[in-house]
Amino acid sequence: MNIFLRETKHYKMLPEKSRILIFSFALRSIAHPLLTIFINSFIWRSTASLPSVVIYNLGFFIFLPLGFYVNGLLLKRIKITKLYFTGLVVTSIAIAATILFSGSTVWHFLFYGGIYGFGAGIYWANRNFLTFQEIESSHRNYFYSIASILNSLISLLVTFLVGWLIVLGENSGLYTPTIAYWVLSVLAVVVMTYSGVIILKTDYVTPKINTIAKFRISTKWNMVRLISFSMGVLEGVGFFLPTLLILFYLGDEGVLGTISTIVTLIIATATYLYGRLSKSHHRKPVFFVSLSLNILFSIFLLLLDHPFNIYVYVLFAGIASIFQWLTIEPILLDVMDDETNEEMDNQYMFVFDKELFLNIGRFFSVSVLLLIIKFTSQKTGLMVSPLILGVSQLILMSYILRKSKF
Repeated sequence: MNIFLRETKHYKMLPEKSRILIFSFALRSIAHPLLTIFINSFIWRSTASLPSVVIYNLGFFIFLPLGFYVNGLLLKRIKITKLYFTGLVVTSIAIAATILFSGSTVWHFLFYGGIYGFGAGIYWANRNFLTFQEIESSHRNYFYSIASILNSLISLLVTFLVGWLIVLGENSGLYTPTIAYWVLSVLAVVVMTYSGVIILKTDYVTPKINTIAKFRISTKWNMVRLISFSMGVLEGVGFFLPTLLILFYLGDEGVLGTISTIVTLIIATATYLYGRLSKSHHRKPVFFVSLSLNILFSIFLLLLDHPFNIYVYVLFAGIASIFQWLTIEPILLDVMDDETNEEMDNQYMFVFDKELFLNIGRFFSVSVLLLIIKFTSQKTGLMVSPLILGVSQLILMSYILRKSKF
């Protein structure tokens, strides 16, 4: 009880607007498994085609920066809270449309992925800016850890229940997996809409938009661009690879939900400890440890016997990826603080620019996977791409952090 009271007191040290952001993010986390894990499993179930899943995610990565750019134009006339709400509604509709009106060719999935990416671009542009605007540097480690923990705990429960509910209907004959996906998509729309309403009722400051895109900013910001690209290289295939490995080799959505739940529980515990115990000087060492572990687990995926290799990679590679974000994102926001002190009216430009290079990295990542599949096989692409991309990221990040003064 004393621990709970102490942590509650610590949480209340955050400003009220910061706590409202966390609550909105937590509500969206209820729908998050459907947006990520289960939308990919649905496409796989519908088509049994790895390229269809990859193309859907490729559409997402291509159109997400466009959503960011259009959002910047709209912010000149519309409040940030309204656009935050709009982004959530568009992504909800896109997911529901993918499930309710699923097509039969990869071009259908490119279209649906593009709509989802455009809506997500609007949502994440405003979410990222509100986070940057409302969270002081001294609170960032704690804020990101709390947001990550809540996301993990909620995803833990939802992922487990959703996975087995889909399988239960099929095994019992009460309903088909398709009907289960339909119902879940409607529930996701309701929850995400309410998540947006909370922000809509809060008075956040809308940024002044002068410049949305700028090619030359500073040498220091060029390093941020490279870091963002590097993170995209890791994250691109990470959006769907664990899901496909589980469905391809281990079983159905029930197994997917169970394994994802275990991963989430481990992540929640680890991120909580990191948020409470870490200091700013821990960021770089933890980042490189997590990066190296990701490569190690990718080697295990190639060399260990099946299915042990799948369990090891899926359980632990996701944890390494989360810690990369936990450590690198506060560093990037600190650089943004420095840069925006010199260009106060161009804060949004830095948010857009960082996301643009992140998605260029994601596009590169998915393109590498498609090339491997084209010249080898689906199985080889799933097994080999994590190691190739992990080593590429290690080389690039070693160069960046050696050259920079972060």
